[in-house]
Amino acid sequence: MVEQSERGPAYNFWARVKSEQATRGWSDSELFRQSGVTRNTINGLKTRKRVEAATVNAIADALDIPRDKAHVLAGLVPSDDEQPDTEAADAREAILRDPIYNDEQRAAMLQLHDLFARTNRGES
Repeated sequence: MVEQSERGPAYNFWARVKSEQATRGWSDSELFRQSGVTRNTINGLKTRKRVEAATVNAIADALDIPRDKAHVLAGLVPSDDEQPDTEAADAREAILRDPIYNDEQRAAMLQLHDLFARTNRGES
């Protein structure tokens, strides 16, 4: 079993894929044939920090998982429970939560965000 700390943002999607695959009695080869996504890519959903929407779409389509549900499970979009109450998203919070950035990238993005915020407020 993958430790919680080792799970990537798409772990829940991977678990659903494996469940659907088992229900259909599909081997990894059959899932590859149906989706066009390699076994390594599918298994990488467990721990990979980033997943492509096209990959999620291909697998979801092969297994008849609605794309919107698949995107939530894969961590590409927040679930309805996680949606902010306002339409305007806080950019700083989005940068902090986005698993696509490593620590160095996140720090750079936050510096840019703060620079733009100061500029927009008329500060130097």
